Amino acid sequence: MKNLPYYLIFLVTQIYAQKIDLNIGEIPADDYFETIDFEFETEKIIVPVEIEGVTYKFILDTGAPNIITKDISNVIAPKFLNTIPITDASGIKENLDVVSVNQLKFGDLVFENTATLVFDKKQNPIFECFGVDGFIGSNMLRKSIIQIDVDQKKIYLTNNKKLLQLDRKNASKMKLVGVQSSPYIWVKLKGEASGREQVLVDTGANGLYDLSKTHFKIFSKDPIFNALGESEGASSISLFGDVPVKKHYRLHLPTLEINNIALNNIITTTTNDRNSRIGSELLKHGIVTLDFIHKKFYFNAKSNKINVEVPEFNFSKTLKDHKLIVGFVWDKELQNILHYGDEILQINGNDIVLCDLINKDSETDSQQKVNLKIKSVNGNIFNITVEKQLLTKSKLLTLATP
Repeated sequence: MKNLPYYLIFLVTQIYAQKIDLNIGEIPADDYFETIDFEFETEKIIVPVEIEGVTYKFILDTGAPNIITKDISNVIAPKFLNTIPITDASGIKENLDVVSVNQLKFGDLVFENTATLVFDKKQNPIFECFGVDGFIGSNMLRKSIIQIDVDQKKIYLTNNKKLLQLDRKNASKMKLVGVQSSPYIWVKLKGEASGREQVLVDTGANGLYDLSKTHFKIFSKDPIFNALGESEGASSISLFGDVPVKKHYRLHLPTLEINNIALNNIITTTTNDRNSRIGSELLKHGIVTLDFIHKKFYFNAKSNKINVEVPEFNFSKTLKDHKLIVGFVWDKELQNILHYGDEILQINGNDIVLCDLINKDSETDSQQKVNLKIKSVNGNIFNITVEKQLLTKSKLLTLATP
């Protein structure tokens, strides 16, 4: 997993809407097959979308509904449907307008009258840093089959599964949930004991697997996960801003099984969301197909067994007030030095440029050690060198009831 942009994992995931069904909109074409090129930047899928003759950049996010910025809305003046309360993945609630976008072209395929949320991009740095003006969400894709090939940087969009190379042995059932047809699948969790979990397939989320703390409280009754750390803090930003400071856990899952493919040595952190999720890191390990029409999920993996373990730092980073700060500190000795809210002023002698951290691969991803210049919450300035570790070799914790 990426270490510097890791705090983005909750940026836009599932949004819980009330009072209106967002599964609105049609595709006029009877039969279609589209090939669409995309960019893959720090695990975000950036795609071209055309509205009223103007091409914009959108993020493909199956964990969210369609979203456009207020800037686009002001230009196209879409039909107003309603104003509804929206709760993002971190539990923060705001009212957003829902509009009907007359026509949106994805590839050469036209989508008509799609229900779309309108969002002020000034509230969230991802829009500026990635230069995007919206999101393609699950509600727009609900009548299509979408295949994502990260190695080729190609998306295949069709309503005819015979036009794709699909193998039934790589398939599992997919359930579409709620007002935006969010895609959920069952996965197996294997440690000393085993369990099953229904998770959101969320192409807008960084990382491989994020565990809801609510779910962890249930799973912690059995020896499935190994506890590596616990910390008070925050390590993400949500759609509507900073997330609450809470206690969370860093965990080792020996095996995550998706469609009979074993992904070994998962390092995950519990989240505030009420649902767990599979993120866009999965796309690096094979071709993923979401068949919304027949409710099937395909994972054509590069290997039947995949070891995903990489060395990681014993703390995480997040954004607050447009500053890079310490989010969680997982190591008990390091907790005597670093604390939530400490500002990171420099990394390896370089001043912090927030957008570079968000939308570019960092040189520190390949470095075993980095030097940080820190301004503590008390105003003290100091330097510290931190080193990555293989966390499966860390001392395990015995947790009180989560």
